[in-house]
Amino acid sequence: MASRVPTSPLHTRIVRLATLVLPVLALALLSTLFLVARRINPDDAIPYADVNVSERARDQQLTMPRFTGVSGGRTAFDLSARVARPDATDPRRMSAEALRLVLDDAGGGRATVISDGGDVDTADRRIVLTGDVRVETSTGFIVRTDRLEGSLATLSIVSPGPVTGTGPLGEIRAGGMVLTDVDGAGGRLTFDNGVDLLYMPPS
Repeated sequence: MASRVPTSPLHTRIVRLATLVLPVLALALLSTLFLVARRINPDDAIPYADVNVSERARDQQLTMPRFTGVSGGRTAFDLSARVARPDATDPRRMSAEALRLVLDDAGGGRATVISDGGDVDTADRRIVLTGDVRVETSTGFIVRTDRLEGSLATLSIVSPGPVTGTGPLGEIRAGGMVLTDVDGAGGRLTFDNGVDLLYMPPS
């Protein structure tokens, strides 16, 4: 026959109190965890992702594109840009920013053209350079204009507006400028439409 251990009234009260207090403490701790934990807002990352995706979908672009070749007069050209955006109807036509064109002719001369922006037609090899257009040649000319346009296929690039700059003989102002091939022997830079030269003899 099993014997029964007598319990005191104090022990009984402690057990009853524990059965009431412990569940309440557990609930309090659980609620504290939810209150203290950082609430995650699912909308926090949406603006960033949404902007990037929408920009890519709406405005496709090429980063650091490069277009090289040789003109009919054997002048090698290297055209690059910081960014280019193809035309929606014809991806061979694109608008570009920060254009750089390097021309190396068969005679060993070089011309470097830098512009703020422009348009390029890779199919017809035609370019339009706009903004602050700067031309530097290996013969010592540094010329500025606001627009150059023409063909890389035949190397005939024209400035339809005024040009200013410096050369081996001094300061130059002209109504226009043409950069062309000369029978495959090299490039030629020609000023036209009224040319003013401020001669500065070498010191």
